[in-house]
Amino acid sequence: MIAATSIRFSIAAIPSDIAARIRTTLVDDFGNQLVERPADPAPCRHCLRITTPGEALIVFAYRPFTGVGPYAEVGPVFVHAGACEAYAQQDTFPQDFRNRMLTMRGYNAEGTIETAELSEAGNPESAIERLFSNERVSFIHVRNPAWGCYDFRIDRPSVSST
Repeated sequence: MIAATSIRFSIAAIPSDIAARIRTTLVDDFGNQLVERPADPAPCRHCLRITTPGEALIVFAYRPFTGVGPYAEVGPVFVHAGACEAYAQQDTFPQDFRNRMLTMRGYNAEGTIETAELSEAGNPESAIERLFSNERVSFIHVRNPAWGCYDFRIDRPSVSST
């Protein structure tokens, strides 16, 4: 069941050009040599699906910011080793993440954290609505609460990428 919310948003997965480059070169932006490996279920940051056991993945270091600064952290993320469709339902919260508790960090246009909270499993829209009620929040990073890994970005529809 999808929760009703009055807030509009846009979901942004890792861009297709980045996923394709990682799959082709097996080297990330930090010089790490990468390998394809079968893995336990994990979230692909390109299609925003949870993989099935044994699907081949590539783990690589990723910084989800274009700029630098104290909040522009780098961390491990997964993508399918083979091509997968980019997440296309940008106005809908990804189904495979819906029933997970998630960390949501609200950032201002300069990339500084303004606020953060844990979302309620099954109702992430309520956390999105609360975070975007702060007018200084331009975008939200969704992360795994235990591991801290970046999952995807949520923008206000009129906000460009930072």
